[in-house]
Amino acid sequence: MPDTIDGWNPRDDVVGVLNLVNIHTEDGEFGFLLAQDGVFVDVNGKHWYGSTLLSSPKLQSAIDGVAPAGEISVSFFQQPDAPDLVDQMLSLGVDYVNGHKIEFYLQPICSMAEFSAPTIAPQLELTRTMRKLSYRASGAEDRSIGLSFEPWSEERRAARRITLNTDGHAKLLGAANPSLEYMPTQDFEEEKLFG
Repeated sequence: MPDTIDGWNPRDDVVGVLNLVNIHTEDGEFGFLLAQDGVFVDVNGKHWYGSTLLSSPKLQSAIDGVAPAGEISVSFFQQPDAPDLVDQMLSLGVDYVNGHKIEFYLQPICSMAEFSAPTIAPQLELTRTMRKLSYRASGAEDRSIGLSFEPWSEERRAARRITLNTDGHAKLLGAANPSLEYMPTQDFEEEKLFG
């Protein structure tokens, strides 16, 4: 890890770290502050809009050949006399987010004053590709909207297996290894009897 990232040393003491999410859509970029109410303005003047209703579970790694996708979601009560938020999202269509980037940033806060006047730019943590929007309804007005994205290990899950024989060696290095022609194709183990 470098000593400094854009003028910030990750080993320095901080008051806290804000979790920021930047979503790219056909209408531009939108910044959100996870699990915090209010608006945060970074050193570049970008506004990040926060809500305690907006959450993202921990990002998992590929385990046992499974590459789990990630999701950020917002749960809310739909006001009966307000425009239906789910209908508005559905009208945008799948292509509104599919294939676009979602970026996760960490915003170090070195003092209480930096909540309103930060001195360090948000630090890019990771970038993913968004895939779909999902909707859930519970009861008359309880709604949830989820935005799913590919895991960091998506390419690993789709990787093709290469057999270590002459053909597989040629795919890896561009030249076949003739000695692999005589490689055993089964595990043979001599049975030993004692006694």
